[in-house]
This record gives sequence, C-alpha cells and structure tokens, in this order.
Amino acid sequence: MNKPAANQPFNPERDQRRNVEINIGKACNNRCVFCIDGLPKKEDRSYMPFPQMKCELERWYNDGHRSVGFLGGEPTTYPKIVDSIAYARDLGFTRIAIATNATKLRLHHFTDRILDAGLTRITISMHGHNADLEDRLTRVPGNFDKKVTAIRYLQEKRAQGYLPDGLSVNIVLNGWNYPHLTKMMQFFYQTMGLDDLRVNFIRPEGYAEGDADLTPRFSAVMPALLKAIILNEQHFRKVFTFGGIPFCVMPPALRNNQDLLRRYMGEYRDLSTSCSIRSDGGDLIVPGQKLDPNSWTDGPKSTTVSFDKKENRARFNWQDRKKHDLKGQPGACSVCDLAGLCEGVWKGYLEIYGTGDFHPLQRSISERRASGD
Repeated sequence: MNKPAANQPFNPERDQRRNVEINIGKACNNRCVFCIDGLPKKEDRSYMPFPQMKCELERWYNDGHRSVGFLGGEPTTYPKIVDSIAYARDLGFTRIAIATNATKLRLHHFTDRILDAGLTRITISMHGHNADLEDRLTRVPGNFDKKVTAIRYLQEKRAQGYLPDGLSVNIVLNGWNYPHLTKMMQFFYQTMGLDDLRVNFIRPEGYAEGDADLTPRFSAVMPALLKAIILNEQHFRKVFTFGGIPFCVMPPALRNNQDLLRRYMGEYRDLSTSCSIRSDGGDLIVPGQKLDPNSWTDGPKSTTVSFDKKENRARFNWQDRKKHDLKGQPGACSVCDLAGLCEGVWKGYLEIYGTGDFHPLQRSISERRASGD
C-alpha cells in the first residue's frame, strides 16, 4: 500500500500525463435536470463490450497515454468497471480515474473492489450543499445522503493511502445553485474535509436546452464566483477551479491577474484530453451542421475528430472539439486579442441570450511584449 495521500497543494502544477477518457455508455442511475444526454436512445444506453474496452485501452496506451478516465452515463453501473480498471493498471496506466455520481460508492464492498483494482482518482458530481438542492437537481430522492456516505468512506480510504491522484467534487454551476456557491464551498471543504473543488458553467443542451431558468447569465454568476475566489484566497486556500467562463465576462481584477487565472481557471490546469465515445455519428451533430454518418465532409470542424465505423466509436481531442464544435465565437471574438486563448461560449447559451454579453478585449503593449507577441 502507498503512503497516505497528502492533501492537494493550494496551487498544484498541471499534470503532464497524456489523458484519454473512455465513455462506457450513457446508462445512468440519476436524472439530472441539466444532463446533456437528455434521454439517450436504447442503443446508447448499452454498455461497451469488454473485449472492445481492452482493445481501446491498448490503443491509447500504445499511443503514449498514461492517464485514463472512465465516463458515462454512470461508469459505476458498468458491469465490467472493476475489470477495466484492473486491465488499465496491468497495462501500465499510472493515473486511473472515474467521474461518478458516487451513489454506488456508498456500498463499501463495491468501493473496496474498485480501489483495490487500481483506481487512483475519483471525481464526484455533486451540485448542492443540502438534500433539498441536490435531490432536486438530480431528481432522485435520497441522493444527497448517499453521496455524503460515499465521500466519508472515501476519505477514510484515502487516509489509508488510496486515491493518490486525489478525490474531488465537480459542481455544474446553474441557475438553481450558483447563489449558494460559498455555502457549497463551506460544506465540501469544512464539513466534508475535501480539498479539491471544480465548478463548471452549465452546458445548455439535452434536458437544459433553451432553459433560461437553469442557465443564468454570466453577469449574474460572476459576482458569486469572484466572492468564492476571494473566500478561498483569504480563508480556505484549497484547490478551487472553474471552467466554461469566457475572458470578456470576467471582472478586470480577475482577467488581468495572471497568477489568479493560472490558479483558478480550469483551462490552464486541465490535462490535455483525448476522448473515445460510442457514436454512430449522429450524436456529434452540433447546431447549424448536418452530418452524414457515411461522410465527415459536413461534420465537425474539429480537426481531431475521427470516426471508426467498424466499432461505432468517435475519437477526438476534447479541448479541440469543445472550442471548434461545441462552442461559438460571437463576432466580437474575431477582433479580440484573447481569441487564441479563449474557448468561446457554449452554443446553447448563445441560443438563449444571443451575443450581446460579449465584447472584444485588447491587451496593452506591455502585455503583448510579456507574451511574446
């Protein structure tokens, strides 16, 4: 057994391991109101056959990847999740992670199995600091209590040396929970003893498509986010990152402070990530595009997307696809000095609110010189 895992440093370096995330299928035991998959088709809820999983792991390991994450749907419902983790470990992956709603992790015997198989990191999707908010967002009564039970047991196991790459919580920041962001920080950091928290601005697709109640304006969210950053700087000093916020909606005090950006903006800290998902091509359609499954000529603009017809899988770089396919760049972006750094805005947000919230930014001469322009 490894030595007990230390708390995450306040300002850790970016992990340099090449990462791949493998989607095992879209079956899930939650019904989150903002789920981007909505109600998946029956074939999309089927699980990835284990022989195919083994081949996929071998493919990415041989390509030089040493970090792998298992995604869903909900990966803990995958009948071969323990075997997949063990196979990844035996191949030589050094960072093995899952993104999970954690409700199944309240079962100690199951959690022990996946940890002993070689799991090194867990990211838990949890979006509220109390049962009313969490259960309402996930639409499963009792979810909050199940997740609290899971986190407490995982903390015990972490003290024994498990999860050397960390235990974190991911919050989808939405119209129902953003007013409670500092309360959520207090709950996860103080009550639950966690040291790594990520908030991602809602991606308005699936169930949340066109929903202005669930999708707040950036102008409403930024004061709450800035307050959370100040609270962390002055009090908690834990790992706290955010994602999905374009530069031009950030207050100058944050946008112009490189130290703060590198500490808090997830895009500066995230691993470069490849993705492998089950796909017949149709689910890669983005607004304004028509995709013929037999031809990618009208498909995604992302240069990294490839489609394996034999295995019905799409493979791509997540950062590239996110910027070029899933996010939009309003007209202001074309004359913005930060367009090369900024990913843009989720297209679902633009469909709700239009482009009026965004404006081009211009860096000073000294800033240009410092960046080598």
